[in-house]
Amino acid sequence: MNILVINCGSSSLGFKVYQTDADGKSRIIAAGKARNVATHTRAAPVIEWVIDGIEGKKNCKLNSHRKAAEKILSLLKEHKVEIDAVGHRFVHGGEQFKSTTRIDSVTIDTLRECLPLAPIHNPNSYNVIEVCLERLPDAQQFAVFDTAFHASLKPAAREYAIPRDLANGYGLRKYGFHGLSYQFVSRKAAELLGKPLNEVKLIMCHLGTGGSSVCAFADGHSVETSMGFSPLAGLVMSTRCGDIDAEVVLELLRKGFTVAEVEENLNNRSGLIGLSGYSSNLAEVIEAAEAGNEKCRLAYEVYANRLRFYLGAYTWLLNGADAVVFTDDIGIKSWKLREKVCSNVENLGIKLDLDANRDSTNGDGKNIATTDSRTKVLAIATDEERVIFNEVLNLLTQG
Repeated sequence: MNILVINCGSSSLGFKVYQTDADGKSRIIAAGKARNVATHTRAAPVIEWVIDGIEGKKNCKLNSHRKAAEKILSLLKEHKVEIDAVGHRFVHGGEQFKSTTRIDSVTIDTLRECLPLAPIHNPNSYNVIEVCLERLPDAQQFAVFDTAFHASLKPAAREYAIPRDLANGYGLRKYGFHGLSYQFVSRKAAELLGKPLNEVKLIMCHLGTGGSSVCAFADGHSVETSMGFSPLAGLVMSTRCGDIDAEVVLELLRKGFTVAEVEENLNNRSGLIGLSGYSSNLAEVIEAAEAGNEKCRLAYEVYANRLRFYLGAYTWLLNGADAVVFTDDIGIKSWKLREKVCSNVENLGIKLDLDANRDSTNGDGKNIATTDSRTKVLAIATDEERVIFNEVLNLLTQG
């Protein structure tokens, strides 16, 4: 049986095909990623893949996730890769979805109701689901939700200080995101630290080329996270503003902006691209900043400052952590950012090994703090696709 896993990000579309045998053993027979999908970056859109051990790469126009999905499915068909089931990452399940769900005529309508909850992610995932339903009508399809990981948040972390009739009537609370990544990374970190999952305390930083967030983890579950009702809150991101005063939104509305215009500005024209006016890609912003671009320098400073703010808050919240974990593309590759945010915090128990940090760009999880640092610093490559595969396989096994 071949299970296709599709990981739809805000600026990327990853895929893996897992082949399972009768004994339950699995192997990856195809994998790849469409990068720079519908983005404001100087890098060209590209699809990279490995199928049956053969690598391939193709630059192509990727102005939407729908187009990326069509090209990926065509690529698999060209290589005669049959698909029996599909697992889709769906960022925001709202109050309706708190666990992995089979997609049928009923759930597809409910998924459509969730589109406004994550305007950058959910519509993209929904469009990809539509493509897969059209191209793979005989394959069973499932939605796996990022928000499910944070369902354990206690009311003190989950609830907003707004009237209860509004909060309860419209489902206005913190949901949290990047749950698939945190599910994988927390287990991997506990394994590397040699501790049971329910005994480890972690501050995990999922820093992606699109969205980014931080999660405080203890007692085996999420206890706080930077994203909220939507993926707009928290850290400065590629095109999203992160935390701002709610009065900013009201002021824009008073100035005559429509709701759609405010949404467009905060989700697609803010963050790194808004601050720098140059790029939404942090690596490009850092390079330009080092070359003397003052707007890029400011963008980098604001990005790092916001991350340091959350790291400090969650250190206090957990009364210290066993490890600070960096993951996803920026978290793994940007040793410069890790050095910037983890420097001059020795009094908090973190001492970064500068040489080890600069040598760590592959996400192998080796400790990059000094031997006398009370808190370890790890860079762990995430595997959201493996989490989705396991969720789908469990449901298929249960019938």
